[in-house]
Amino acid sequence: MNAATQYNGLVLLNGYLQRLYVFEKTKGILNNGAFNVEKIDIITQQLKKVLEIAEVFNSKKSLDEPNKNSLLEIAHIAEELCEEYKNEMIKSNSFKEELAVTASAIYAEEHINNGIIQMGELFNPEVKDRFMQHILYYRDRVALVNFVVQKESEGEEILQKDKEQIVTWYNQTIQNAQYISKDFDSIKEYLQLST
Repeated sequence: MNAATQYNGLVLLNGYLQRLYVFEKTKGILNNGAFNVEKIDIITQQLKKVLEIAEVFNSKKSLDEPNKNSLLEIAHIAEELCEEYKNEMIKSNSFKEELAVTASAIYAEEHINNGIIQMGELFNPEVKDRFMQHILYYRDRVALVNFVVQKESEGEEILQKDKEQIVTWYNQTIQNAQYISKDFDSIKEYLQLST
């Protein structure tokens, strides 16, 4: 079942790239369109490569050596970007900054859940069924984040309960930041398995 484990590594890597992408895009939206275009381009290029490899993986149900090496290279780039992200995350000192961090984590969770559903479809229907039960949970979280980002970007008032929820999720994200390095160790370990 090494192929399933490798696919799990791909799912986690995609989740982190999505997290980085949403963080940069949300920061730009909340800062009147001041996007870090260079960083967004780097992340987008890596996401495209991962999605291309995922398509091949989905059809072959295996990861060949060149694609494995590409994913390991992407993991290295993503890990470096995540170190910068983690430093920014920890230094957040405004609601806008906390919102960008929260949005990135919430979106990543949804992408990981959807990736695990796909992994279950390929390798284990029971896994697919179990994670499909979480779709509405993640969809609701993403919807609230989107709503709050829109309100904040338009300078509109945000309900106190919604602000409190964002702060709660932000605090959970900060608590989990210590696991980012460990996750990348796991991603690399999973991808390096032979099929």
